[in-house]
Amino acid sequence: MPETPRRQDAITTLADLIKDVPVAMLTTTGMGRLRSRPMVVQRVRFDGALWFLTARSAGKTGEIRDRQVVHVTFVSPGDNRYVWASGTATLVDDPGQVKAIWHDGYRPWFPKGPEDESISLIRVRVEEAGYWDAGAGQMALLAGFVEGTAFHDLQPGVGI
Repeated sequence: MPETPRRQDAITTLADLIKDVPVAMLTTTGMGRLRSRPMVVQRVRFDGALWFLTARSAGKTGEIRDRQVVHVTFVSPGDNRYVWASGTATLVDDPGQVKAIWHDGYRPWFPKGPEDESISLIRVRVEEAGYWDAGAGQMALLAGFVEGTAFHDLQPGVGI
């Protein structure tokens, strides 16, 4: 789907907010409960989709198969950055994409490297995001990820 100018602005802003954050918390729903796990963050530029590597056998893969709505939190307290994104997750098998996003931060979990056949990808298409606006002392919504939502008319940075 082609990106609208509003969505592209939201993507660019979110990319700036999450750059250099090494670990995010990915929240899924499993067994009737929310479950959050630390995930190594991609080092490629954010383009509207977040990518995470995981083991095919991990519990979160089954949870994503059952319920695709996920939440991702990024925290960088040293520079007062607190960011969240929600969206739809899908499991993807694409060795080329694994190689494209691979970096050595994944090696503790996948010592065989990007060719490890146990690797699966989680792709999160971001549909809503927000961040802590320290100057305003409140959370701000990044409008434009999904056109036609209740938040459509808000401008980026509007407090919620």
